[in-house]
Amino acid sequence: MKKHYSLLLLFLFISSSIFGQSQEDIKKITAEYDMAKLKEKEASYRKRAAAEKQKAIAMAKLRNWPIYTETPEGGIKELMEITPEGLPIYYATDNVNAARTTRTNHLNAGGSLGLNLDGQGMTVRVWDGGNVRTNHNAFGSRVVAVDATTTSVILHATHVTGTMVASANPASVKGMASQANARTFDWGFDDAEVVSETMEGMLVSNHSYGTPISGSGTPLPAWYIGSYTYSAYLWDDIAYDAPYYLAVMSAGNEGGNNDNAEPIAFGFDKLVGNKGAKNNLVVANSLDATTAADGTLTSGVTINPSSSQGPTDDFRIKPDITGNGTNVTSTGSSSTTATAALSGTSMASPNVAGSLILLQQHYKNLTNSFMRASTLKGLACHTADDAGQEGPDPVFGWGLLNCKQAAQTITNNGLTSWVSEENLANGQEYTITVNSNGSTPLIASITWTDVPGTINTGGFGANDPTPALVNDLDIRVVKNSTTYFPWKLDWDPNSPAIRTADNNVDNVEQVKIDTPTAGQYTITVKHKGTLVTGSQKFSLVITGLTSNFAINSTSDNLTVCSNQNAVYTFNYTQSGAGTTTFSAIDLPTGATATFSPTSLSTNGSVTMTVSGLAGITPGEYFVGIKGTSTTETETRYKTLRVFNGTSFQPVALQTPANAQNGLSTTALLKWNTQPNALTYNIQVSQFPNFSSLFLTDEVANNQYNISGLTEATRYYWRVIPQNNCGTAITSNAIVYYFDTGNLVCDLNFAAEDYSDAIIADVPNSTASVPLTITGGYTIGDLNVNINISHTWVQDMTIVLEGPVAIGSPIITLLEEACGGQSDIDCTMDDDGGEPTCAGTPAISGSIAPVNPLSALNTLPADGVWTLRVVDPYNEDGGSINNFSIDICSVEVALSVVSNPILSSSIYPNPTKGIVNIAIPALTDKATITLYDLQGRAIMTKETNQVYTSFGIENLQDGVYLVNIANDQGSITKKIVLRKN
Repeated sequence: MKKHYSLLLLFLFISSSIFGQSQEDIKKITAEYDMAKLKEKEASYRKRAAAEKQKAIAMAKLRNWPIYTETPEGGIKELMEITPEGLPIYYATDNVNAARTTRTNHLNAGGSLGLNLDGQGMTVRVWDGGNVRTNHNAFGSRVVAVDATTTSVILHATHVTGTMVASANPASVKGMASQANARTFDWGFDDAEVVSETMEGMLVSNHSYGTPISGSGTPLPAWYIGSYTYSAYLWDDIAYDAPYYLAVMSAGNEGGNNDNAEPIAFGFDKLVGNKGAKNNLVVANSLDATTAADGTLTSGVTINPSSSQGPTDDFRIKPDITGNGTNVTSTGSSSTTATAALSGTSMASPNVAGSLILLQQHYKNLTNSFMRASTLKGLACHTADDAGQEGPDPVFGWGLLNCKQAAQTITNNGLTSWVSEENLANGQEYTITVNSNGSTPLIASITWTDVPGTINTGGFGANDPTPALVNDLDIRVVKNSTTYFPWKLDWDPNSPAIRTADNNVDNVEQVKIDTPTAGQYTITVKHKGTLVTGSQKFSLVITGLTSNFAINSTSDNLTVCSNQNAVYTFNYTQSGAGTTTFSAIDLPTGATATFSPTSLSTNGSVTMTVSGLAGITPGEYFVGIKGTSTTETETRYKTLRVFNGTSFQPVALQTPANAQNGLSTTALLKWNTQPNALTYNIQVSQFPNFSSLFLTDEVANNQYNISGLTEATRYYWRVIPQNNCGTAITSNAIVYYFDTGNLVCDLNFAAEDYSDAIIADVPNSTASVPLTITGGYTIGDLNVNINISHTWVQDMTIVLEGPVAIGSPIITLLEEACGGQSDIDCTMDDDGGEPTCAGTPAISGSIAPVNPLSALNTLPADGVWTLRVVDPYNEDGGSINNFSIDICSVEVALSVVSNPILSSSIYPNPTKGIVNIAIPALTDKATITLYDLQGRAIMTKETNQVYTSFGIENLQDGVYLVNIANDQGSITKKIVLRKN
């Protein structure tokens, strides 16, 4: 059994709701999302969370740990999972003044910018502990509890939601987005629920909870604090698949806690779990700041000493940004009119999250589209007021959120600032030339949603500096022979950040030239190594520039059919005299663009129509509109995805190879992807003309696992590409066939070497038992028999590793299954069921593995197979007592059975009246139906004879159709009646 670190999840603040956003907006946001993939991840995350919770509760009952408690401060603490070392992990809860500090009030109705942004038509989401008092007077009917728990309403959750969306009822509780809607959730299954909400167009969520260093009195292991854990990986994974979604999270309230046994430096290194993700926005907590009427700071920014410090172990800039979370007055939970003043990063986080939704609203008002999460995050970090050490630091991050400056940067896009979303392909370099105004700092930054990194499991000890960054982009600014580099944290977090070389750890990079001379500067973005995804979208923000004109899109990125035109609209503004002429850049070869008007000398709008797409290669393109004046040029890019609905290329089939024989009754079909395909229709039949289908299905990827095949049988298969413009002609598809073999299921191989079979009762124990298979067999089906003694079966992950000769495939058999029960004695079989988790042994009978063993089918069986057990937890141990493998080998069939009606023949043809039908090898019933050419049935008869005859001499001369059918399919042949 285990002890579990009390990882107390610190309350943060958020709110959200689907009913605020229109279906059109949701469609815009999710247009690029792979919904099937997101649904799979939602189910996977939910299953994992349930298993972790079950395991934690079972341990709590043995150790008398509290599972759920309400704190005197109005929050809650709930047991969620356990650490590898066996300690409990708890989720625990950790506005007018806040709005002034972050300058959000300048965006609201009556603010100095005149934007009247209060979240109208927007929806935020809040995950927190317990229920929100949704009927509070300050919420009206705008707040909904999506998964209300059985607990009473909780102050913390109510307060956080109010900070985001409360109306001025009373005035002291007015939230950042006082007319926005909020969908609120209990923090259980937060990751799975987040995935679900991304499919509903979620843009911003708030999470005011976290994992303290020593929430239960026992410090977490040093390696765990600040590392890139599974939790960080998971939230990066969600963000990567939903690139318009930004998770805003509190940094935590561990500022005064120095229980980290091996910190990067004393007083630092206190971020845990998902606070170490790359793609989220982690918020520190400041005291109220003093600002002038125009929003400028009139005093320094003071951090609340309880605010948790970074950086991460790879020295990324975390926290990302600072908000005001000290003595924040917001909605209370004791009544429908209650108010409360609370402090913590839990309050700072919704201050930031509620403000950011207003920036999305502002951007949508101007451009008719939303920003990617990387743009929103980059904008917030870029325009923040520097605080603490010069440049970014691990206390304030990039500084105090300045919502007014961020909004003005959007408003002035192209004239005094630049905000764009770009794409960098492998080996490509992006370049833009700008003019510095010579009076304010020239600042250029890039931000991108990075691919999830490699999970740290503690194997390298504390403070592993291996970068979590995967796609390493670099920004530099050059003037004449001088190169300016981005900020990067110094190895000593007490020292100011440096800017003397490239930054190879952060996915927010900023170059700042403090006192630039007026004139041209060249900004370049390139990458190191290979972009693992082939390309990387990034967001670019520049301030301190000057330009005579600006072009900004007011239309979406487009997906069109090749017989259509792509029409983009842009706003054009200019700050002085002169004429700007428009042209297109980077059009697909063969396409043309026209402009209306072709030039402008005053503010107005311009339409770019891209035509001539019929002959271009289907795929994704980045097309640009270029404005050229006598003094400068400006280019804005939009995405163009083109599908052809009539000109499909046949899909090239990969495996099984054509005419491959000896396959098992389960097979993996693979084919090449096509840029002109959104989905693929996979068809399998025993008939070469596919008159009857064994299987048909539609998939978005390029493989399909088919099962239930019959031994010694021939199957034909093809793949039909489809898109939203059309479907390929079936008759043009490439057709392959394969033959299944005969399964011989009398082979058993048992392990003999149990020298490493002991599972120790210390953390990160392993045990393994090898097993050798000889005989030259091909796998047709494989089952694994295991007998393991262990006093807490859920501790173990059990895998089967195949021989080196077939690539050492790893099949996960069991992954922390069941709970605190003992022992396993079972057969792992794809046709098995779920473990009963009862009795002794807790897992017995026929059990389905986590990964299908059928993935091994058709592979050679010879070599050393290894059963491996990994137990990352302490105290409990055991041993592998028995390990054997049952194999059904697959042999090439001496004769392949195909449907006998496929070889049927009709004679004579033409006939004068007698029709003879021969169906060789017919052993069952067949139905023969005669049709005229209008499809009317004339006669039907059944037969179980190889030879059958009937007369049609009483019919008129002409062509008739003879259909021969059985349970496996049908075939139709023509017969000509000519009596004279």
